[in-house]
Amino acid sequence: MKKFFDFSDIRGEDLEKLIDLALDYKTGKVNDQPLLDKNIGLLFNVPSTRTRISFQTAIKQLGGEALTYSANELQLANKESMKDTATVMGKYLDGLVVRWYNMNDYGYGRNTLEEIALNSQLPVINALDDKDHPCQIMADVLTLKEKYGQQYKKKKVLFTWGYAERKKSPGCTHSMLTAASLLGMDLRIAHPEGYELDDQYLSFAKQAAQKSGANIEFSNNLDEAIEDVDVVYAKAWGSLSLPGYEEQQYKSEIRDQWLVNHERFARANQDAYFINPLPIIRGDEAIKEIIDGPRSLMYDTAENRLHVQKATLASMYSKDKNLQLV
Repeated sequence: MKKFFDFSDIRGEDLEKLIDLALDYKTGKVNDQPLLDKNIGLLFNVPSTRTRISFQTAIKQLGGEALTYSANELQLANKESMKDTATVMGKYLDGLVVRWYNMNDYGYGRNTLEEIALNSQLPVINALDDKDHPCQIMADVLTLKEKYGQQYKKKKVLFTWGYAERKKSPGCTHSMLTAASLLGMDLRIAHPEGYELDDQYLSFAKQAAQKSGANIEFSNNLDEAIEDVDVVYAKAWGSLSLPGYEEQQYKSEIRDQWLVNHERFARANQDAYFINPLPIIRGDEAIKEIIDGPRSLMYDTAENRLHVQKATLASMYSKDKNLQLV
């Protein structure tokens, strides 16, 4: 049974190879069909646009069939257990791509993925839970590698918290932290007090960075953190410590201090890029002119989701041992 939930069980060099494999799929250097005659289920309990469509397309292009289900379409809606659901899915399918979380119960999503993998005995890919979003971050790193080549590791990347009305998963933040620490990147994470990351990820990143030479910094001040960076990655995530009503009030009060606007973006390097993984509401994490401006890589990273999904699936299903990276 294979599972790809996060970067904790992958070596830095294998993560690099996985990203390179995605580039090979994009350029047409690799054009195989490791999913021929395989049925892959997509099970989501929350909405999805890019993840859902990119996985559906990737599965088809790799020769497989994508079968998509929402939790409300299954007997899960009538309180059937996940154990029974996953066990039966394991009798019909060849693999699962799962997006599952509830930010009012941190850890519930990851526990559910573990339960699905255990009972289905299928390969399971994390398409975003309450802890990680590895496929998104690989697409982001692929985009940086396309822009900078191997010099991407020397570019200063700022990953900053931004406002969003709904409580979003810290999955992208955790996955960027772990990926950067494994790959030897230069990463600065900025967030208000109350939006600290899970200690598990902080500890992992500290140990991994010692081996890879990564430079990881943290800041509680966006105006200072954005100085002289090469990439500004703005992404909302929910607090792991603040109660719901208290968080709503608090983040509404500080939202303007964490908005990527003209004045703040000007503090970054002159040729700095802007990234957001989408979806985004213009005026929340950043202003419209930056989101839709010439330095935005938002749609580039969205495009690269397709190629990363293909690389991830190929790595799990390929008979070529050189491609079995996860």
